[in-house]
Amino acid sequence: MSTPLARPKRRNPLARTRLPLLPLGARSRTAHGLTAAAAEGRFMLQVCKDCGHVPYPPRDACPRCLSARLTFNDVDPNGKLIAETAIRVSTDPYFRERMPWRVGTIKLDAGPVIVAHLHGDTVEGERVKLALKLDKSGSAVMLALPAQETPHMQADPHLREMTCDPQYRRVLISDGRNAVGQAMAKAFSEAGSSIVFVGIADPWKPFPNQAELSRTEHVEIVPLDVTDTESVTEQAA
Repeated sequence: MSTPLARPKRRNPLARTRLPLLPLGARSRTAHGLTAAAAEGRFMLQVCKDCGHVPYPPRDACPRCLSARLTFNDVDPNGKLIAETAIRVSTDPYFRERMPWRVGTIKLDAGPVIVAHLHGDTVEGERVKLALKLDKSGSAVMLALPAQETPHMQADPHLREMTCDPQYRRVLISDGRNAVGQAMAKAFSEAGSSIVFVGIADPWKPFPNQAELSRTEHVEIVPLDVTDTESVTEQAA
């Protein structure tokens, strides 16, 4: 069972800070179909229109019948975790900062065998459910989740690295003058964000719902004009 998420302690300025790196984002043009599916919250794999084979990883031709008629379709994400391991040494700077890292081999009911990142509550030999997530580089990654919901499931470190759960995280909204930005600020506050920075261009100029926005818990209004390089640089600092 995952450990409940606790509010992070104040950072020790003398302690080493984990480097703000991104995982490798290089993908083939064909694999961008997975990225599109992850962005929509769907689990899609290629399915051959001629023989029905479900290949993985994405290919330009079916490995069974050599047909080029491969399309991304929704498939059954359930399967079995048949093997797992913990990686403790990596040449990639992003994962080197986050060792150890669990990965495993999943045999999907739909057919293919997939190597995926593992949620902390998954157990070798038991049923799991694969999900496509967008990592911090914006690329699609496979993450194996428990077949059934577990307590504090969202607090798993691997899952938080592969998702954008706002709890105890800082959020920046670039434009708080429009209704969409204001609704996002309220939603992030209710979701448990530690602080929501809301950028306002020309802060001297009043705008609708300004008072309500400023009273929203965890919201801090900051001057930010994304068309002004100096303003962006100041806020980034």
